[in-house]
Amino acid sequence: MAKAIIECAQADAQTLNTGAKEQCLTAPVVRHALAETSQEFATATAAKTLATWRTAEANKEIIPLFEIETLAVADTEDTFYEGRKRYKTKNGKKIRTFECHLGACSHKALASYHNKKMRVYEFTDAQEIKACTPDGTKVRGQLVTIEVGKMVDATDEKPQYTPVTLTYEDYKEFENGPVVLKPTWSHIELQGIFDIDLALVSASATSIKFTASAGCSGDDVVKVFEDADVVFLDGTGAAHTHSFVAPDADGVYELTGTSFANGFTLNLDGVVQKTEATYESTGALTVSGIS
Repeated sequence: MAKAIIECAQADAQTLNTGAKEQCLTAPVVRHALAETSQEFATATAAKTLATWRTAEANKEIIPLFEIETLAVADTEDTFYEGRKRYKTKNGKKIRTFECHLGACSHKALASYHNKKMRVYEFTDAQEIKACTPDGTKVRGQLVTIEVGKMVDATDEKPQYTPVTLTYEDYKEFENGPVVLKPTWSHIELQGIFDIDLALVSASATSIKFTASAGCSGDDVVKVFEDADVVFLDGTGAAHTHSFVAPDADGVYELTGTSFANGFTLNLDGVVQKTEATYESTGALTVSGIS
């Protein structure tokens, strides 16, 4: 007769010593950053370094979200079956709800993460970063599922907002491996990636003029791009030789050269990181109107 193989649940962890001269209490969370489930920092020092965060942001491994309002605890309790003995049938959940006061474009961006399972870093109003560690060295966000509700219209008492719910995969992930860091920089220095719309101003066989704009309505003219940030291709997809002219006072850039033709394309070279912000084009500009 075959022998059974049954792995029983682990017993409760051993009791720990309680000596403490002071209690290190964290401040309220005011903002979050999502991260891919595989993302982690190699060390606490790396997790406190702004340049490391900005690299992860440019690689789309970390997605800074928006400042929050009305953070609330919506935890559920463990569920038990009561018989001659008491049996736990379901673990309770760690759940946080909050609101973000967002315009339509930012709501759409946030809603694109609805029902995604990701990791989350928490920023507090005391300039702390809350995370967790699996081994005492690496630092990563807690695993959550994010739910983004419908945008709620403004009233006389309250501006429009987007309700958000974070359901944590393991409520003990922070308790068992807590990380609270105090970087020298503020979370406001992480702005996320800005969409850039490229628009054709004029085109001839020797000159292409264009603008680059950001913002929901495209009314924020961006004047920071350089030649290395631009990819200019001919109709076969090959790079075409050109000279780059910096934007004028109105934000109009110019490429000069020879043999420009309809069907050429102009785009940013992937995600472009500048000192003040990070940018990505919404799509290539196709040259037209050359007669």
